[in-house]
Order: sequence, then C-alpha cells, then structure tokens
Amino acid sequence: MQIDRKTLDRLLNMNDAQLGALIQKIAAESGIDPAALGINPENISAIRQALGSATSADMEQYNQLYDEYRKKRRHT
Repeated sequence: MQIDRKTLDRLLNMNDAQLGALIQKIAAESGIDPAALGINPENISAIRQALGSATSADMEQYNQLYDEYRKKRRHT
C-alpha cells in the first residue's frame, strides 16, 4: 500500500468510525492485533492530526518502512 497526498486526503475525509475501522483492518492484515491498538475517539483525533501534518518526506519514509516490513513477512 503506497501512501500519496491523494490517498492521505481520502483518509482524512473519512469519519472517525471509518478511519478507525480502516486502521484496524490494515493492522489485522499486517499481523498486528487490532485490539492492541486501542482505537478510541481520543486517539483517532490524534491520528487524524498526525496524518494531516504529514509531509512528502514522511509519506516516503512510511512507504519505505512498509515495503521493508512486507518483504520481511514474505521471508518468514
């Protein structure tokens, strides 16, 4: 999954319930226990704020980290 400004804008346009559900789905598909994330209205607001302030460099770093993570998962 590659994140660019267009994708980020779509995420930011989701309501809190949709964004929380998507984060939990991505976590589950990545092998992370969604319950461990503790998604709630307070941290959804913080997540939304962090996403909104992401720079192009932040998105590139995320994409690199996610690609590395997926490569490691395929080899284990």
